[in-house]
Amino acid sequence: MIKSKRIKKTLSASFTAILAFSLISPVYADSSTTSLAGASTISAKVSAKLNQQFSTSEYVTYLVKLKDQVDTESVAKHAFQKASAEQISPAAAKLSVRKTVVNSLMDTAEKTQPSVEEYLKKEVNNGNVKKYKSYFIVNAFAVTSTKEVMDNLATLPEIDKILPDEKRELQKVEINKDAQPAGEQSTTDQAVADQTAVDPAVTEENAQKSVQESVYKDAVTPSRVEWNISKIKAPEVWAKGIDGKGIVVASLDTGVEYTHPALKRKWRGLNASGQVVNPELSWYDAVRGAALPTDSHGHGTHTMGTIVGSDSDGTNQIGVAPGAKWIAVRVFNPSTTDSILLDGGQWILAPVDKNGEKHPELAPDVVNNSWGGGPGLNEWYRPMIKAWRAAQIFPEFSAGNTTWSNPGGAGSVANPANLPEAYATGATDVNNKLASFSLRGPSPYDEVKPEISAPGVNIRSSVRGGVYEGGWNGTSMAGPHTVGLVALLLQAKPSLTVDQLEDVISKTATPLTDSQYPTSPNNGYGNGLIDALAAVNSVLN
Repeated sequence: MIKSKRIKKTLSASFTAILAFSLISPVYADSSTTSLAGASTISAKVSAKLNQQFSTSEYVTYLVKLKDQVDTESVAKHAFQKASAEQISPAAAKLSVRKTVVNSLMDTAEKTQPSVEEYLKKEVNNGNVKKYKSYFIVNAFAVTSTKEVMDNLATLPEIDKILPDEKRELQKVEINKDAQPAGEQSTTDQAVADQTAVDPAVTEENAQKSVQESVYKDAVTPSRVEWNISKIKAPEVWAKGIDGKGIVVASLDTGVEYTHPALKRKWRGLNASGQVVNPELSWYDAVRGAALPTDSHGHGTHTMGTIVGSDSDGTNQIGVAPGAKWIAVRVFNPSTTDSILLDGGQWILAPVDKNGEKHPELAPDVVNNSWGGGPGLNEWYRPMIKAWRAAQIFPEFSAGNTTWSNPGGAGSVANPANLPEAYATGATDVNNKLASFSLRGPSPYDEVKPEISAPGVNIRSSVRGGVYEGGWNGTSMAGPHTVGLVALLLQAKPSLTVDQLEDVISKTATPLTDSQYPTSPNNGYGNGLIDALAAVNSVLN
């Protein structure tokens, strides 16, 4: 039997004492017994894949996960109870909870990491460690060292697992540049044909200019809004004065071309005069360290456009929540690794200023993740997503697209979208049919996946060079619609928690079925197509 969303996590938090760091064998232990015990400990903690990597390289980068991990759910629950007892505002309560979660994570890392870091510093001086970085969102290190150092780390009692720093790829996106973009452009073409048919003296060039000047008169008419934005009824929500104003969205992607006319004035790093102010608090490049938002690939610019994009004159309504502000992290270029993703995910939780101070109060309300790995059980990213949720950052993930190694079908949904704490979006076309490339559930936890669907076929949005392009296909294109809807809902009712947002979006969706999925919810469409108007009305009422 398929379980509906969600497996609730209610374990209480407990922080164990710091374990002493020592590589000295017990005085009375037999040396051969000690050697065998050490080898057994190393084998149990270290991934076999790492041993293979060391067979061909002297230095390898890997991840060291410590045993002490914060139960962020429990921390958040107690923080909410305290805030409720103090009768503070919903906004103040959310901020209090977020700060408590971040402080708990940082405190645990500060208490449990020093002995490991002391050893790593020593081995840096000895030339056996090339580099290392510590994290708190998951109590862990990324280390580049010799095999001897890795084996020594594995003998430490505070170490839980040592894993490869896996390479990750962007969700595969198909771009059909020959496709006729739906919505506004097809309407424009028809209007041109109508004018030239009525008056043969009107040239196509003049008709085109006339139509472009007149077709975009009203902010909610279908002729000026992309088909996918109209499909989910976002314009009807804008007509209520709700466009995402006051909400901050984020993405972990290839970056964003912040100078794009559909996006520039919406970047949080610009003040009202258009001047760049404290850019490091609204942009982080975990790949190359660029000081200002940039996108060398284009994927992140396209996805951000679907969340917030629109021109200043009201044309090119490509975004669901055009009133929201955005921040971003570049983690793909176009591939990446687990350690880079972890670095970016940690910044999302608490942006860092130029002095190294963390600012959880500047974290976004929702984060778009149009990336993922293969199917199946893999819990490496689960603590990161749990921390986001506990800090009231909505974790939206694209369900994933078919590839040569993952042809789709039952149980194909990508990780981390298949985790219980991730809210996954599948892709549909203009006829509300499930895209052939959209991966399916159930999840490894026997939950319905994806939770929801949104347009993801032939999507027009912002691309590099300050222009627009249609024909983009992928669940990467679908997910940003859900992110935009979260922004609309939070403007309508700022007190909504992540759990409540999920519940609203799922319950107000338009159920979708077909011959393969005759009932709803199902493991193709989830609860159905997102309906921005129904969702916002439900919280306003």
